Amino acid sequence: MVAVGSQLSVVPQGLPMLPGNGFKDPTQTNFHKSHVFDFYQGIPVSHNPKGPCGTSMVDTKMSGGTAFGAPATSVEVPKMPPTAVNPVDVTPVQPAWVAFDRKVLRFNCFFKESVNESRLENFRIRNCVLYYYLEDDSMHVSEPKVENSGIPQGERKGTVFLKRHRVPKPEGGFFGVADLNVDRTIDLYGRVFLITDADNFTRTFLAKLGIEVPDPVSVPLDPYSETRSEMRQQIVRNQKYFHPRTADDDLIRNMEARLGCSSTLLGPDKLDQFLKYDRKVLRFFLAWDDRKSLYGELRPFVMHYYLSDDTMEILEVRRANSGRDPFPLFLKRGKVYKELDSYLNIDAPTTHTTQLIDRTGRVDPSTMETFNEADFSVGKEVNINGATFLIYGCDEFTRDYYTQVYGVTFEDIPVQFDESIERPQMLIPPHVAPGAEEDSLGSFLYLIPKVPKKNFRRMMENDRKILRFMARLDTDTPEEQGRIFVIKYYLSDDTVAVFEPPQKNSGVVGGKFLERTRIKKPNSHEYYTQADFYTGAQIEFNKFPFVLYQADEYSLSYMESDPESHPMSDLNYISDQLIPVLKEKKASLMAKFTEEDKAGTGFVSYEVLQDALAANDMELNDQVLITLMRRFDLNKDGNICYTDLLNM
Repeated sequence: MVAVGSQLSVVPQGLPMLPGNGFKDPTQTNFHKSHVFDFYQGIPVSHNPKGPCGTSMVDTKMSGGTAFGAPATSVEVPKMPPTAVNPVDVTPVQPAWVAFDRKVLRFNCFFKESVNESRLENFRIRNCVLYYYLEDDSMHVSEPKVENSGIPQGERKGTVFLKRHRVPKPEGGFFGVADLNVDRTIDLYGRVFLITDADNFTRTFLAKLGIEVPDPVSVPLDPYSETRSEMRQQIVRNQKYFHPRTADDDLIRNMEARLGCSSTLLGPDKLDQFLKYDRKVLRFFLAWDDRKSLYGELRPFVMHYYLSDDTMEILEVRRANSGRDPFPLFLKRGKVYKELDSYLNIDAPTTHTTQLIDRTGRVDPSTMETFNEADFSVGKEVNINGATFLIYGCDEFTRDYYTQVYGVTFEDIPVQFDESIERPQMLIPPHVAPGAEEDSLGSFLYLIPKVPKKNFRRMMENDRKILRFMARLDTDTPEEQGRIFVIKYYLSDDTVAVFEPPQKNSGVVGGKFLERTRIKKPNSHEYYTQADFYTGAQIEFNKFPFVLYQADEYSLSYMESDPESHPMSDLNYISDQLIPVLKEKKASLMAKFTEEDKAGTGFVSYEVLQDALAANDMELNDQVLITLMRRFDLNKDGNICYTDLLNM
């Protein structure tokens, strides 16, 4: 029965939720906010926390799953297809794709491949690796790469023997864990594989399932592979104990030619060179200095020399922001001739005795001398097709190869490709125009003047913060000595303003002495900062020298609160500098203070303190004395406690 006062008893079905059509349930006590993500039977699921219009998730559950005829939303566990791991009648706590995530069984296997129309072999043994994924009962087969097999092998794209999927059995169904074990054959799309071994994880997993895993099974030998292996070992043994004369010998070739040997057999043994040096490449680092030509520069290159066929290629090193379009090769792989003039002008007469000339008088390009490995070394310049390259380095393999074969050691030569060009600096003219210097620099540095950037954060933080000082002119002129000025320093933008209060019978009209502006230090490009303003400081504004002799209470308090910018207002800094001197002059200072303090009050005036310090060769700045007075003037009457000062 629905509770009285609930929305379900008042709002009819289909009535929109408008003002006046319903009210809040006064008996409601649970005001929690429903969540979206949850775990249902070990599965992370997401659901819609909003029920039908005018209801909550609690109302939907209380009404038996329906509200206003709306169907209830339920979360179901996704059912996996029946396998040996997940039977039909067993409901796991977690699904297989969660419990067995990234858990793979690995088996070693092989199959025999028949070879027809070959007198060297009748069959071939091909070793494979079978991977079984427990999360979805899929499997894939890969074949390890065998050198010079001529078959696409490995784990790269397009080389997998059998792609990952659920493999069906010949009799129906799909392969499962129970179908895979050592010393067992499986039929994968007509190919019969024999499983020979499994890794440790696979053996442990099958043992937990109660499946006994036999010992590894030996793989039969491939007759043809064994024959090739024995031939290769015999060649190695012959090269180790016997040193036959190479076929590329001038005397042997001459004798064979006189005996009528075919001309095709008189050349060097290219097959032996290919088998011996296959995939062995010498790598040199080159530098081409073309700065003598128009728009030339020093450019880096990489040269690859292939030992298998004595060919070479040159690649340009691509650098960021070089302004050059990237291209694959600077010099295509091939044999490069040393004598470029003879190669380009074959019809021209030649004096090279190593070249053959046919009946027409032309030079045979095949007889021209090409570059070989002996022509390259670090620090040597080589002319390749008219361009002179400097070899300034090589890689580790090339360095070890030349050390073993030729007994030489290469050391890289430092080459600086990115030259730092010193651009001439523009001389900033002196500021003589009216206005701020920043505005004049904007017109000088840019074609279109830019507004000077201001530090608005500093302006907001230091707005209305002004340091005020009383000053007088530092001059010997009697008429100027009596003039008094008020100097204001604005912390928001480092500007200074000077005002002269009017005085009776002074003969000088008071008022604004200097408009608010930034002022440079004399004979310098630096501006005055707040650290330059303190009591006793000497400053100069537009050839007018001033001496600051007094500051207001706000300025003194601010300078004490900012000791980094005002060290002479920092009592800790003053104590570190003054304590060693006070300990040395303590007796004489105490005698002077006791003499002046006849009443024995323990206090002396500012003038007595200053005279006593001066008598003991301790000339302190006015700001330092003011800081000490503010610290040791306990009664705020202009007298300091000299006992506390000497014991600081």
